[in-house]
Amino acid sequence: METTSSSINEFHTKDPIVKSPELSSSEIGNLFNTYMNVDMISVFIKHLSQHVEDSDIKSLVREAVQLYEQRAKDIRDIMERNNLPQPVGFTAEDINLGAPRLYSDIFCIYYLFCLERAIMPINTITLGFLTRSDVREVFNQSTISSLKYLDKVTGTLLSKGLYIRYPNVAIHKVNDFVKKQNFLTGFLGDKRPSLALEIASSYHLVFLNAMGKYLLTGFRQTARSKQVKNYIDRGINIIDKIVDTFSAHLKDEDVPVPMFWDSMVTDSVEPPVSDKIMMYHIRFISICGAMEYSYLMALNLRHGVKAKYLFTMTEAGDFAEDGTNILIDNHWFEEPPRLVDRKNLVSKMH
Repeated sequence: METTSSSINEFHTKDPIVKSPELSSSEIGNLFNTYMNVDMISVFIKHLSQHVEDSDIKSLVREAVQLYEQRAKDIRDIMERNNLPQPVGFTAEDINLGAPRLYSDIFCIYYLFCLERAIMPINTITLGFLTRSDVREVFNQSTISSLKYLDKVTGTLLSKGLYIRYPNVAIHKVNDFVKKQNFLTGFLGDKRPSLALEIASSYHLVFLNAMGKYLLTGFRQTARSKQVKNYIDRGINIIDKIVDTFSAHLKDEDVPVPMFWDSMVTDSVEPPVSDKIMMYHIRFISICGAMEYSYLMALNLRHGVKAKYLFTMTEAGDFAEDGTNILIDNHWFEEPPRLVDRKNLVSKMH
């Protein structure tokens, strides 16, 4: 008997296995990782919200707290409904709401700007690994809210004259096709002028790393552990090298380097968040950085610039791994969901 598409759809609707599949390995892993990130971010932003003075920026910061708390709740609800172990995440012990201001209003709005630009590609990539409709809905809503929120932050930066625009450049006005392979070279001999996108990529990296340095500067002066302080010092040194490397690329092409006029960090030495939060946050921005570097490297066609990206990615990867080791040493690293050890189960039977 011929099976019609309507009968297939009816079968799928009635079949409880098809209708409510178990969470897949990708869904379980991404729910856990995303929860840890958004929970950490919501705690950190709560400190910022205590001290913002500008009314427009205060409104944005408070909205961010609500957004990230809602994202964490949505994920926790799915985990509870599916009887998954609940992450400990971050608690009241990880934040000191009575601590003095550590970051300026200007830092707060730039931080939010960089944060949403980092979150959106992570959500987009994650969506490609999801199947169940309830999980997809959580990440769809997160992506949509990030787009709308980023638009608000960008509009506020523009209205206050704070938006640091990508540089204007003079471009060759004649359409042409590449005729020689030396278009890709850049180590020896004459180098072609940079492409507009190559300049934008270097400018983008200088901006992001400069913001990362401000974040780490505040962490360095308030961290309690000497081990964490030394690790942050190393991170700042790596950032300085990245900024110098890609600033040199801009200067070689007579393009201005992005500059900030605000000092961003106060002189407070009282920690607003725990060392655990600081280390998780550094790990998070390291992962985001690795994604940025790999994407931007693909956009750059000149070999010499690609080599700079490869070196940067290698050093950043080693730094991130050492950060994970510090989290493990201090019993701060919450283990992601893992498979049952079936060999161990078998051994217990004998």
